[in-house]
Amino acid sequence: YFVMDVLSDKKGLPGIFLACIFSGSLSTISSGLNSLAAVVIEDVYKGLLGKTLSDERQGLASKIFSIVLGAVVMLLTYLVSYLGSILNAALSLFGVLSGPIMGAFFLGFFVPQANKHGGFYGFLASLFLQLWLFLGAQITRKQMKSERLPLSVANCPIPVNITNIITTPIKRNPLIDFYS
Repeated sequence: YFVMDVLSDKKGLPGIFLACIFSGSLSTISSGLNSLAAVVIEDVYKGLLGKTLSDERQGLASKIFSIVLGAVVMLLTYLVSYLGSILNAALSLFGVLSGPIMGAFFLGFFVPQANKHGGFYGFLASLFLQLWLFLGAQITRKQMKSERLPLSVANCPIPVNITNIITTPIKRNPLIDFYS
């Protein structure tokens, strides 16, 4: 909007400005996907699986991982459109990931018998549970929304306020101490 508002009288300049913005964003996305593919090849394929690749196979694997990760990013951008604001999405992502990470940290800190397999599977189980809760909350968020009642007193038969005084004491909830 700003470019068309300020530079609309200059022929071709808004197009060049827009081309520069697209060029910069495509360059950033391309380098991000290539670095993610390199990390997947080095850390996951070579590190965890212990396999070696020739240079030609590594180049092909890098291209395949870039395409797959690009498709995953496009799918995630489609899903992010349902989360609302970017702050809500960031806080939701932090909430989903921080629980399993903290659980793995505390497992390693407090349980000396824990090994990498138990930590990994515990992390996956916790991540699955967090994702289940997050997706359930996102799905039912619109179903549980309550509408505000009208504040108007129009069409009320009698404009009278009757108040009842409760004489029986209300029992105190014993669980309230856990939340205060």
